[in-house]
Amino acid sequence: MPTCFLCNKSTEDVKTLFKHFNSLHFAHNFTIYHCMDDGCGRSFHLRNTFRKHLKKQHVFLESNVNSNVCTNSNVYDDIDVAHSPSPEPVVQSVSPENTTLEKESYSLPIFLSSLYANPLLPRNAVQSVVEGMSNYMRKGLSQSIEYIFDDMLPALQQGQDLTLLREKILSALQSPLEKFQTEHKRLKYFTELGSYIPPKQIIIGRRMSTLKKRGVVSVVPIDCTEQFIPLRLTLQKFFSLDNILTETLNYIKCLSAEPRRDLMENYIQGSFWVNEMKNHKSKGKVVLPLFMFFDDYESGNVLGSHSGIHKLGAVYVSIGCIPPDRAASLSNIFLALLFHSSDRVKFGNGVIFQPLIEEFNFLLQEGIEVDNVLLGGKLYFQLALIIGDNLGLHSITGFAESFTANFPCRICNVSKNVLRKQCYENNKLLRNTADYQSQLAKNDCSKTGIKEKCVWLSVNSFRLFDQVGVDVMHDILEGVAKYVMCFLLSMYIRDLKYFPLQVLNDRISCFDYGPDNSSKPCALSMEDISHDKLRLSASEMLTFLRYFGLLIGDFLPTNEQYWILYTTLRKIVDLVTCQKITSETCDLLQCLIAEFNELYLALTNDHLKPKFHFLVHYSTFMKKFGPLINFWSMRFEAKHRLSKIAARATFNRRNLTLTLAIKHQMQLNEVFLRGYLNKNIEVGPAKRMTNEKRSEILAALNLTLNETLFRIVWAKVKGTEYRSQTILIEDIGKLGETSFMSIKNIYVYSKDRIIFECILLSTIEFNDHVCCFEVEIPKNETRVYIFQEALLSHVPNHINIASDGKRYVTLRSQL
Repeated sequence: MPTCFLCNKSTEDVKTLFKHFNSLHFAHNFTIYHCMDDGCGRSFHLRNTFRKHLKKQHVFLESNVNSNVCTNSNVYDDIDVAHSPSPEPVVQSVSPENTTLEKESYSLPIFLSSLYANPLLPRNAVQSVVEGMSNYMRKGLSQSIEYIFDDMLPALQQGQDLTLLREKILSALQSPLEKFQTEHKRLKYFTELGSYIPPKQIIIGRRMSTLKKRGVVSVVPIDCTEQFIPLRLTLQKFFSLDNILTETLNYIKCLSAEPRRDLMENYIQGSFWVNEMKNHKSKGKVVLPLFMFFDDYESGNVLGSHSGIHKLGAVYVSIGCIPPDRAASLSNIFLALLFHSSDRVKFGNGVIFQPLIEEFNFLLQEGIEVDNVLLGGKLYFQLALIIGDNLGLHSITGFAESFTANFPCRICNVSKNVLRKQCYENNKLLRNTADYQSQLAKNDCSKTGIKEKCVWLSVNSFRLFDQVGVDVMHDILEGVAKYVMCFLLSMYIRDLKYFPLQVLNDRISCFDYGPDNSSKPCALSMEDISHDKLRLSASEMLTFLRYFGLLIGDFLPTNEQYWILYTTLRKIVDLVTCQKITSETCDLLQCLIAEFNELYLALTNDHLKPKFHFLVHYSTFMKKFGPLINFWSMRFEAKHRLSKIAARATFNRRNLTLTLAIKHQMQLNEVFLRGYLNKNIEVGPAKRMTNEKRSEILAALNLTLNETLFRIVWAKVKGTEYRSQTILIEDIGKLGETSFMSIKNIYVYSKDRIIFECILLSTIEFNDHVCCFEVEIPKNETRVYIFQEALLSHVPNHINIASDGKRYVTLRSQL
């Protein structure tokens, strides 16, 4: 009997199987069909091809992938999947009424929501699609059905039942799109359903503008507006998604149960939030931290003639304690406020951010209702951290926006002259609330570095000098690293002439960056280097720093005097991008930054810029907030890209903030309508596997015989992609010695668990000159099998062969 490969239900025949697909799995994206006959295991992209295959076969098997695994492939080879007796099939009972209602209620809205969520499609294009579908169903498809009925029997010979069936079919073709015919109806439908949270347009002031009416030009006042999205509704819908609140609470519980108390991997393990939670627990509240990110961005062409006119300010909010894979997803970063940057300058921070301040106070005082068995009451939220680039943070917190000011630091009271040579943090100069009040009273920015009172002090439980973060992306990758790398390149290429620039560019172009290939650096120019500018994005600079030793290390003497500046910077980057840290990590970082600043002063004969100074505070912030990479700007700035694409896709610039806010909310609408977040596992094309190999894997891992097992080309687990030749950490000894393994094959077991077949590598030593581990492949291979969830580190690394023929592994994340 044919069996559904999605729910394992057995059906009577092939026709019934496809009816089953249409009724119970109508929302599934059938990009591929699996047949698990004895020795068959073939996969098909076309439904008709699959149907023809089934009619020639008489034995059908279970699915090899369940609905938690999303399978994407372009070309599938024949699969020889060995299997054992199947367990009892799971039968889902769905009444015909509910199935029809579900299909009518969700299949078309899901399709429409996906159109709205596409940033490349303006909303008027969605209207064109709906009108085209409606016309086709009313005319073309209806006529085709009438022709079919006429061909079957002449009108006079059609009985009452057949006539009634004909009328019902034709009527059904007219009705589905009626309630979605206009955008107003569509947005109303999504709003009533609760999946679409419309932005609230708030008037923040007025400005004078010219208006031409009947040939007469007059000056009239027009409203200046901003778009506000209520966080209470967004967070309530988010935590109503399938299993999200349970995942979050379990993750918090796991962090609390960490055997090593000094190990930190999340914000809630930092000293600041630990103290905050003591107060909340005494009140019996479950409070989750919120990160607020602010930044200005150009929605149009940065170099165009109209640049600056449509420069927007955006405030995004994320949840600081959800699992790392969820936190990295752009769909889990929520838009809270969108406005024109010029309006903030004109009307001030108090007017612009007032709705958001009130919202934060509501979330902490009143909370939201979430239905969950693990939560016996309301869920509360607190503004835990304000993050962004230095200019953005200074502008919204009231500090001097010029970094050539007499007191350019928001963290301490260091003067400009002292800052230029400071290598260690001076605790006596750290800003505090008492001094802040007296400095505000002076009302002199040149003597205090304070421009105005911080508006965020109106948020309950907010402390200015404990809840404003630092940013690795702007301070190091777009700041300090560019100064240092330009100095080194200028010294090595122009002064010492170790290698020509063309050789470096050729190596950059031909180098294998492995998992970092999407952030491959571009060619460099001597003109940019001479002006302390490298045209590299933050992600490209991170890649350039990681592999710089392998790129040009063979040209340099072992004890080259300037090279220590790079190796020290590389150690700092490794520490600030660590996903897990200890108190020793913080102390080591403090020493490295002090040494780095001293080296820069000594080797360059230049003073320290403000971004060098911000580094001296990193150790303190790491102790307060945990790993710094958890709140850098990288993912938040990636969120800008969606709005920039949507802005370029529309030609209308009237009320641009409303247009982009609606587009953002429609993207969120698709997630809420779907009811769950992205799948945790995606797998690539399946490959042949022998029964002997299957038995070997099951025996090695002591697994049951009653589950499916097949080999695949690649796997993506929680956003991290694994392929053959990927390097993983096998073990770390007590003295820090690291051993590696290389993935040879990848398997899917029990429908949703990934197994790696790996070859152990021999670690020779850590090469300080190129900042990589030297390894070799043993002549006698030792193979190990390991589940993905059992890995010591889930971060894939890469192996390169240097010019001397040696193999080096570059760690992409320190442990």
